Amino acid sequence: MRKRIVQIIVATLWMAGSPSFAQDTEVAQTAIDKLKASLADQKTATSEARKRLAVKRAVRDGGKLLKEHPNAENRFEVLGLLFQAQRQLFGLDDSSRNREALLETCKALVKAPDRYADLRLDADLLLTQIEAARKGATSGERLATLLPLVTRYRDTPAEGRMLRTALLMALETGDPKMIKFLRNEMAVRFAGDLEMIEFQREKLGGQVFGAPLSGIFKRSDGTHMRLPSDVLGKTTVLYFWSKKDTSDDHLQGLAEEWNKQKAKVGDRLQIVSFNVDELPDAGEKILRDLGVEWPALHLPGGRENPIYKTFPRRDPYMMTLSPTGYAALIMAGSTRRKVTDTGKTDFSRWFQSSLARDWSRERYTAQLNSLLAGDFLVTDPEGEFNPSLPPEIKALSATPTPLDRSADCVPDNVLHDIQKCFVKPPLRYRLASSEIRGNYEKAEELCAQAIAAHSNAPDLWIVRNRRIAAQLGLWKLTNDIAHFETALTEARLSLQAGMPKGAETIVRYCLGMEAIRNPDADAEAFVRGFNKGLDEKDASGPTLAAGALLSLDIANRGLHEEFRERILSTHLDHPMMWTFNSWLLNREHRYWLFRVPFVAGWSYGRQHQWILSRGNPDEFPRKVAGELRTFEGEPYRIPEDSKGKWTIVLFTNSWVEDPRSPLPATITRYLNPFIEKRGLGDVQVIVAVIDGEVGPIREYLKEKPLNCETLIVAGGIKNRLVQQLGILDEDTGANALVLRPDSSVAGFVSGLTFTRSKTEIIDNLIIRQDEQTVSELLEKGEVEKARELIFKLAPPFDPEAVDEKGRKLKKPVYNYAHLRARARVYLALGNREAALADAEEVLDFLTTKGGWMSMRPEGLDEAEDFVKSLKGGKK
Repeated sequence: MRKRIVQIIVATLWMAGSPSFAQDTEVAQTAIDKLKASLADQKTATSEARKRLAVKRAVRDGGKLLKEHPNAENRFEVLGLLFQAQRQLFGLDDSSRNREALLETCKALVKAPDRYADLRLDADLLLTQIEAARKGATSGERLATLLPLVTRYRDTPAEGRMLRTALLMALETGDPKMIKFLRNEMAVRFAGDLEMIEFQREKLGGQVFGAPLSGIFKRSDGTHMRLPSDVLGKTTVLYFWSKKDTSDDHLQGLAEEWNKQKAKVGDRLQIVSFNVDELPDAGEKILRDLGVEWPALHLPGGRENPIYKTFPRRDPYMMTLSPTGYAALIMAGSTRRKVTDTGKTDFSRWFQSSLARDWSRERYTAQLNSLLAGDFLVTDPEGEFNPSLPPEIKALSATPTPLDRSADCVPDNVLHDIQKCFVKPPLRYRLASSEIRGNYEKAEELCAQAIAAHSNAPDLWIVRNRRIAAQLGLWKLTNDIAHFETALTEARLSLQAGMPKGAETIVRYCLGMEAIRNPDADAEAFVRGFNKGLDEKDASGPTLAAGALLSLDIANRGLHEEFRERILSTHLDHPMMWTFNSWLLNREHRYWLFRVPFVAGWSYGRQHQWILSRGNPDEFPRKVAGELRTFEGEPYRIPEDSKGKWTIVLFTNSWVEDPRSPLPATITRYLNPFIEKRGLGDVQVIVAVIDGEVGPIREYLKEKPLNCETLIVAGGIKNRLVQQLGILDEDTGANALVLRPDSSVAGFVSGLTFTRSKTEIIDNLIIRQDEQTVSELLEKGEVEKARELIFKLAPPFDPEAVDEKGRKLKKPVYNYAHLRARARVYLALGNREAALADAEEVLDFLTTKGGWMSMRPEGLDEAEDFVKSLKGGKK
């Protein structure tokens, strides 16, 4: 049996292919080359006997080299070749002698350092699986032995191959938990890797997954376009086409519809052309003759190009990239084109469908574009612009030193006029694209005038920084590369002229976008440089933010997550980071940032709603401090006046004149019943009106009371709470701040998220905290306190109980998190039967939800394991 297992494993590793080899000089290179030649001889051998002879020669020569160089550092290269030879020999002659020799080589090879990871991986896998088989491990247990190897090979040259091998085994075993884990590892650590994307397309039949299309492409005019960097911020169609395709005049039809639609969709959608015929001008003349100005990119090799073979695979093909650079890859089959009665593609329906997606909404894309242009780097969210303390200086420390203002400086009024062109959020995100463009163009004009008039001003860098932001913003809006070139010129001049240390973030950001366009550059290493300031000290929050954005430019998800973690861990509450951090923490943006842009079928909308409404607390709880006012003008301090209760603050504009406003129903139909059912008197709701007259609101509440406190946000949209929290869409719905009884922030839900998560998210924020409190009490051994709390929240039901008329009571429906907590309490009390009943109810609920949305929900794996342990008699 063991012999057969070794045969199978060796065959599997053989099919996986051979690794590449490092070179060193301790063992003579000529000797290593000779050993490689011996191995190569067996491939051309014409008989089994000749193959066996060639392999035996390689085994003999390899063994001899190791005896002669037992301590050579590059002996592991020889061991790797010896391993291959012995593996082949075992395939030809599976004797016990050959098996034992192979295993001894494996044991030596697994000691190799990480730079030889490609050589040692197969040996590691072989030993691990043989040991599991020796212990009689099940297929699931054998699969679990790979997890330590996944960790061991992280950040080594063999990491990708390790993940692919593990996923193949997980797919064969059918382990959904392991498959999910490995796919997430691939998505984070190999987001834009073509080999990994191709592997998933081949192996994940019938599924859809997202991947960024990353690369540097030559344009028809000789300049270069970096994807996804140059198209981030808008929905982008990468159009692969051939001039030889005349099936339904696809190119002409798309061009005609684009010319009809571009005036109203151009600020949210763009088309980039890839001609697959390798035309000298990349098909530019054909496009211009059709009246379209799409960027024309060369695709070297045409249909043989790795990008083509990995992504579209056919043409004509319209591949949609989300505003964050992700494409939807469909594993089996494809969606059929929407066609008219004539059999031709209906592009008008396609445009309507594309712009109806969540990731194409005006305010969603406006926020992304503002961040990508660097607006937040030159805007002070805390108050009015102060020439002595511009945001670049305020961002450097908690107590920045004001700049000296002399007669040689750019006049205050000039700086204020320029700054007015950069509108603060959330108003910035709801401006029409024509208004945004007008503001940028005005900023450019004023900056140019100021530079000409005050060329020697010591603070001219303030003007230059804003000119860079304006030009980057125009580039994102218009796709005109000339604006980017102007920004680059200004950035170079800024560096030459000099500025205070730390104030050059937008300059570095702009020049960084140029640097990553160099095909020979190590883009990841360059972007990692944003972890430090120019003086090699810890980087400021804005510098880290620039690094996080550049990580998206190069489609490096793992690197973006590293920057995000560091920003929110060290710069969470700095006022100059409010705008950027509110985007990092926004649940809707977080959901779509790396999500596949695919929503066909009802299940995707259900998944969206489910994930956003789970009630997970903010990953990094913010410190919130602000002041509201009663109708009488009395102050209400947040969080000091929350009275030791759960406090739900709903920020909104006045709703009294809008019959479609969801606010009254949110309170009366959802929150108030939740509070009443909870029955602990520990939750209160506050409506905080940002924009609205007190009189009409007071009259409305007399006729239709909401049974909650209503306060006024002093200063309206200019109140620091609006910027600190990142309030969005308050003119169309509510934003919810949820404070715990100890006044800490449990979570903030922006209007962008609230309308898509329903009110469940507020209930669930509180209920998930209930569950955590029960768990903490159990961990401390305070079982009685845990029982008392959970039995108040989810009282045990007596199936024999009747009402006053003798009718049996209907079993109450409790939130699954409460049931999960109650099951743990029952187990701690020794009532395994009751614990199992609650655990099975949780499992049934999550299983049903999984079927409802065609996705395994968070918590289902744990629910299965808990039920299994209870049935097995384990605590």
